[in-house]
Amino acid sequence: MKTLVAFYSWQGHTGKVAKALATRTGADLVQIEAEKESGMFGKATGAMLGRAAPIRPCKTDLSGVDFLVLASPVWAGKVPPYVNRYIELLSNTSGKPFSLVAEMGKSGAEKAIAHMRKRLEAKGMQFVSSAATLESEVDMGSFMPKIEELAKTIVAK
Repeated sequence: MKTLVAFYSWQGHTGKVAKALATRTGADLVQIEAEKESGMFGKATGAMLGRAAPIRPCKTDLSGVDFLVLASPVWAGKVPPYVNRYIELLSNTSGKPFSLVAEMGKSGAEKAIAHMRKRLEAKGMQFVSSAATLESEVDMGSFMPKIEELAKTIVAK
């Protein structure tokens, strides 16, 4: 079974979590990168309005992928515009299982997870599990128990 962990990380926290999960499960890793990073105000506004913003080319065709894990930071309970664009670009998704990771400063994971889940299910995908981590846990290195629990729901080779 081939698993793909896709992530967007602005300050490195989500990237650290995604990389740990990929290492733990043997999954392939793809970073979602902004075509052009906007300032904090632009990022926040885009997230608040649910916009999508251009991303650099990356793996969005899930042919040959059996399981997707999407990891995203949470901005005021919302998903960054770059993650929204990644979801828009996903193809060959029908019937594929997915899990979600929300990485946040303090709160808002539930809303962000619900948003991503709804959009991926609309593409015919099947929700399996989710996890949320805090920046402080990532900074201290204490997020691994959550990743271990999530990894149990993911089978990768």
